[in-house]
Amino acid sequence: MSASLSPAPLTVRLPDGRTLGLTRYGDPAHRPVVYHHGFGTSGQGLLNDTALLARLQLQLLAPDRPGGGQSSVYRPLTFPSFADDVVAMLDALEIREPVGTMGWSVGGVHALALAARHPARVAAVTLLSTCLPLGEREVYRHLSWLWKGLLWGQLGFPWLNRTTFLWLSRQWARHPDRTIDWFIRGMRPAEARVTARFRELLRDAAVQGFAHHGRGVYDDAQAWCRPLGFRIEDVRAPVRLWHGQADGVWGPGNIPYLAQRLGGAPVHLLPAQGHMLYLENWEAILEEMAELLHEK
Repeated sequence: MSASLSPAPLTVRLPDGRTLGLTRYGDPAHRPVVYHHGFGTSGQGLLNDTALLARLQLQLLAPDRPGGGQSSVYRPLTFPSFADDVVAMLDALEIREPVGTMGWSVGGVHALALAARHPARVAAVTLLSTCLPLGEREVYRHLSWLWKGLLWGQLGFPWLNRTTFLWLSRQWARHPDRTIDWFIRGMRPAEARVTARFRELLRDAAVQGFAHHGRGVYDDAQAWCRPLGFRIEDVRAPVRLWHGQADGVWGPGNIPYLAQRLGGAPVHLLPAQGHMLYLENWEAILEEMAELLHEK
């Protein structure tokens, strides 16, 4: 394996002086795809399949949201503000062509924000086990009682959430192995099986995600619960959704509703798979993205 094709940690300077950290996978000469990580993790949570990326002629750019990894804390984080950060990142890397974008879990909402806010910069979108935006009024009636309760707690008791994320950041920093094992024991079978298989990868990604004393995770949660700041219907690029029928984090019941709002976007609904399905279906996911980019 060439050293240039190993995951490369990079930083770029944003227009307001902040630092944005990211990880690049693959050859910088190949077609770029921006990956938005899930909640409480980072851009280091991707499989480094250099042969697959070379075959598809893709590179992956996985930025850490503010407060994660090497990215500066940015307390007024919103979906639109991070979409603008990603465009500034692309400009700093001298990437002018439209990119693919994908997002896992809440990262799917960030992928939609990029496509809706900067349609000329996005050629295709893939949503992986995506969540709905908690702060959008139209979405509220589609939420389960559990998610309605979590939304209420996040907005009503921010100090408690801040304290919780601070405590978790210390656990990830001091006892990463014990912490990942604790999370695995609390997961449903579909998630526990895959997390145990990719234990070290997900452990290290979470350690970076909870950097800066968990500040970024808290700000990400607050952004998720606030008004969306863009219209889902403004996404013009082709969209594909992947979701597991056994998803124990975000059930598949309202994924058809999201697909309908995206113009009837096709959905891959996978039996017996959970929230971590992107790790088990990475080749097929990237192959589909390469096809979408080739069509564009």
